[in-house]
Amino acid sequence: MLNGELYNAEDKNLKNERIKCKLLCPKYSNLDYDKFKERNSLIRQILGKAGKKCLIEQPFICDYGYK
Repeated sequence: MLNGELYNAEDKNLKNERIKCKLLCPKYSNLDYDKFKERNSLIRQILGKAGKKCLIEQPFICDYGYK
């Protein structure tokens, strides 16, 4: 899709990445608010990278975790 190709949601790689993200988002959203280290670690797993003081309010939902 980013290369101008048709989007195929059944693509094996995209499907696996979507499943991974959909499993991590609820874990992030259900962490206690004061678990900053754990939240920061999970958001990096979801997004791939994040700033040192990244704070995303819960609940957090996304499809893939990247653009």
